[in-house]
Amino acid sequence: MKTAVVIGANGGIGKELSNTLKNDGYNIISVARSSDISCDLTDYNQIEQAIGEIKKLTNKVDLLVNAAGVATYKNLSDVTNENIQEAFMVNVIAPSIFIRELSTLMTHKDALILTIGSGMGTIPSKGRSIYCSTKFAIRGLSLSLSEEYQDKYPKFCLITLGSTLTSFGPMTVEEKKKEFKKGKAYFPVEWVVNKLMEIIKGKSRSDEITLFPGEFGFGTWVKP
Repeated sequence: MKTAVVIGANGGIGKELSNTLKNDGYNIISVARSSDISCDLTDYNQIEQAIGEIKKLTNKVDLLVNAAGVATYKNLSDVTNENIQEAFMVNVIAPSIFIRELSTLMTHKDALILTIGSGMGTIPSKGRSIYCSTKFAIRGLSLSLSEEYQDKYPKFCLITLGSTLTSFGPMTVEEKKKEFKKGKAYFPVEWVVNKLMEIIKGKSRSDEITLFPGEFGFGTWVKP
């Protein structure tokens, strides 16, 4: 049985992907504030404890999914030091530590580290300077690690993802659904998870895969 570690499995894409992987036969180790392994991703000690618990449960990880994230949608003048710390801890530092520590359990063939990035990691956007900064950073990390591990495992795949119908960000799911009906671009979560499963099962994949809803017939995207 293959083992998948999913960081940020308590909601949105992480939760749905965990359920789908489980139904596909994976042993799931979920990490989140309320999950198999409870972890506050802004706390270094809790991150270290979570990694220790994972290593007690398994000596081999086939799939690591970085799906946790925090949305800091504010002008820089309105961002507090705590906002900056939280954004970089959850979006960049925590996944970096999990990758560093768990990659030692992923040296076998077909081991994969899948990171859910954002279109905001490629597109500068006003009112989201800190959020964009974290997504540019995690994109740089994943793509650079693809180079570092070019001739060995694990392999790395970054999903540069557009807006999805989850509660991530300042709008509720219901508010997003109303906007979607008006033509705004959003992916259904189920569509994203099905696409991720295709990517996970694929024998050949790019270091970065870009998925924007407007390019797949799900509404029209307008830059914030």
